[in-house]
Order: sequence, then C-alpha cells, then structure tokens
Amino acid sequence: MNTTESKLCNLQYVVGRVEECAESACPFWEPGGAALPGRCAVERLDLAGRPEVAHWLLRIRKQLELGVTEGEQQDARRLFYRLLKTGDADGG
Repeated sequence: MNTTESKLCNLQYVVGRVEECAESACPFWEPGGAALPGRCAVERLDLAGRPEVAHWLLRIRKQLELGVTEGEQQDARRLFYRLLKTGDADGG
C-alpha cells in the first residue's frame, strides 16, 4: 500500500460508512515501537457479517473518546481487551 494512501476505519466500513482511520487519535490504536509500526487493535478481528459487533465496538470507542475520567477510560479499555481474549461481545 502506498504510504500516502489513506487507510479506512474497519469498524465504520463494516457498518456501511466510510471514514478515514484516525490512527493515533483513536483509542483502539496501538502505538508502534522500534521494530513494529503502530496498528489498529480492531483490524485483526474478523467482523465480516457482524455489524452488531462493530456497532458495539464503536460505542466503546465513543466511551473511550468521551470518558470523563482516566478511570472510566481504563475500565472501557479493560473491557475491550477482555472481550478480545474471550470473543464474547455480550461481556459474559
């Protein structure tokens, strides 16, 4: 992929919207390091045909963006990463 080419947000694409990836401005962005570039934590999920999961993740993203306190943001991140491990979109 050309480095000047814009990358699309996978979550928005799954729900039928086109939005440029916000990269480091997105709460789901994992910063890179010396050896690896930054990446989206959500892009490795197979969301094809699962718009309800994408909507749910977009709600979590909004909570992270609007979190009033650092504690609320940390709680939302913990939930997100726990669900990545379990694959349970209902949280249970």
